[in-house]
Amino acid sequence: MTPSTREALALQLGRRLIDGIVAHDWAGIESCFEPNARLRAVVPQENPFRDRVGGQEAADQIRRWFGDADVTELVSSSVKPVGDRVHVAYRIHEHEPGGWYLVEQQAYITAGDRGIAYLNLVCSGFRPVPD
Repeated sequence: MTPSTREALALQLGRRLIDGIVAHDWAGIESCFEPNARLRAVVPQENPFRDRVGGQEAADQIRRWFGDADVTELVSSSVKPVGDRVHVAYRIHEHEPGGWYLVEQQAYITAGDRGIAYLNLVCSGFRPVPD
């Protein structure tokens, strides 16, 4: 695969990932990943590190973060190349059983031959928003 083809794939995967989160399309999110993909994330919790191997495990982690919402609204997003990776950023406003939250995640995708091989991510945490 040429570098430009790999970059085009990574850009497409970044957009599909964001669309999948907003739509709660967990199978679609899983299909973005290579079978042996690796997701590494830093989140603002007591145990701040998440390290998942496999497309299903990566999708399951994303579902754990966003799956409780009954309303998910995309506030802003961007998908841009950064050398041999793609920067993916999104800010989401969502309603969960505990109220409204705002969350922002910044991620870097390294594409494999058919999907995301590596996703390195940092999360703002789910910040409460007054009703």
